[in-house]
Amino acid sequence: MRKIELAAGAWISLVLLAIPPWVPAATAAAPAGAPPPANDELLDLGRRLYARRCAACHGTSGAGDGEAAYLLYPKPRDLTAGRYRFVSTWDGVPTDGDLFRVISRGIPGSAMPSWAHLPERARWALVHYVKSLSAEPLVVPPPAAPDAAGGELGRGVVALVPEPPDDAASRARGRALFAQHCAQCHGESGRGDGPSAATLVDGAGFPIRPRDLRSGVFKGSPEPELLYRRILAGIPGTPMPQASLEDPVDGWHLVHYVLSLSSERLRQRAEMKRFRIVARRVERIPDHPDSGAWRQAPPVELHLMPLWWRYTRPEVVTVQALHDGRSLALLLTWADDTHDQAAIRPQDFRDAAAVQLAAPTDDPFGEPFFAMGEPGFPVNVWMWKADREAELKGFHDVDWQYPDIGIDSYPNLQLAPYEQPMRDALTVASDPTFITAWGAGNIVADPLRRSSAEDLTAQGFGTLRVRPGGPQEVEALGTYELGSYRVLFRRALTPAADDAVSLAPGARVSVAFAIWNGAAGDRDGKKSVSIWQDLVLAE
Repeated sequence: MRKIELAAGAWISLVLLAIPPWVPAATAAAPAGAPPPANDELLDLGRRLYARRCAACHGTSGAGDGEAAYLLYPKPRDLTAGRYRFVSTWDGVPTDGDLFRVISRGIPGSAMPSWAHLPERARWALVHYVKSLSAEPLVVPPPAAPDAAGGELGRGVVALVPEPPDDAASRARGRALFAQHCAQCHGESGRGDGPSAATLVDGAGFPIRPRDLRSGVFKGSPEPELLYRRILAGIPGTPMPQASLEDPVDGWHLVHYVLSLSSERLRQRAEMKRFRIVARRVERIPDHPDSGAWRQAPPVELHLMPLWWRYTRPEVVTVQALHDGRSLALLLTWADDTHDQAAIRPQDFRDAAAVQLAAPTDDPFGEPFFAMGEPGFPVNVWMWKADREAELKGFHDVDWQYPDIGIDSYPNLQLAPYEQPMRDALTVASDPTFITAWGAGNIVADPLRRSSAEDLTAQGFGTLRVRPGGPQEVEALGTYELGSYRVLFRRALTPAADDAVSLAPGARVSVAFAIWNGAAGDRDGKKSVSIWQDLVLAE
């Protein structure tokens, strides 16, 4: 396979490098103008984008049965049913703006990522194509408020009444209304722990938990106008009902109180945004996570989304980057209450971290799918595992977990039978013929291995592979102290492997991150991930 070259960057301007690394590369979540009308060209663009970016989760027909769907909770939306939750209407029929907003913003609290980095026209193309997947036409009727006396349900877009001031009196009124209408599910303090919380199911019969309103994670947008409409109209397909308020103004009081339970910082942190991570150039890159050289690397905080949603999760990974013109060093830091470095028992799982790289491409759809790439568009994965680190430091999980375990014997053809060791029998002098994993080139079984990292490649789900007997150029070193991991990855800018991403000063590469929490049962596809970020190597 041809090496993926990354040209050094005359095209990376000084203006770009001057942008602080914490500034999102794209944040648009609302349409800048009127949507372009649907036509054959736009629908074809949407179809091709959907196949590349959406079908893995939502399925080729939109039925929510993509190849990754079994890994995800909440489950991907069945787009053929035409039933949506985060809308501005009474009857659950989305406006074009509703669909555009969800595509752009994503859905925090689920695995639906933000696609705000796509051009606006591309996102409108997805809107029109997604609408075409519905079995019934998605037509928003003229607005009409519900008529409780006549038994008439509301239709169309929920009308806004004038908003009163967000002051102490409004929040006090909202608190009283919340206790009356919302606490049964969301709990008295809004933590999602009300008396009915454990009994709730969605429209498909799956268990569903009320939102912890103090976390700042709003699956629908927390913009006051949209929150007002959700409170009044409820959320279709969930136990969230239409609010039985005597005065529509009370909806605003509830909005003010609900937003007061979290902070703008928490709400912003829950959004999946794309950032620029600038790798500054230094004379020598650090070789330890605790090196003072990291003070020269500006930290970038990235929000992580668990593919199987839960509140107890690694929420943020902080990323720093440095290079010396020859090698790149990345430092990942995240909080973890447990140090899971043994994975020998069936019920135990290790902590781990991974970096995924994709080279820029002239493909009109940009980089490959952020979840393991796609056929013809490979990605490189650098993976660090806590148990591999522990083994290199002399920790043997089998002996630690089972001190009286039976002894495995690995014949050593260089020794006489009576000289064969009885414990710790696997050495560099052992015969690989009798150690099949080592003999087959499995780097995990190699006693000469000196790094806790694995250098992997993938081109879609189920294709992740190591290079047996090939170059393992990624080095990693991890430390755990005071409830926090710090993991260093290092690799030469110009790799030897033909299918590895080459780097160069002044260039940009797409990068994403994943964290596994062993105590939460994370393994394989059960993990917390970021979307693609922009890694820029300073000249």
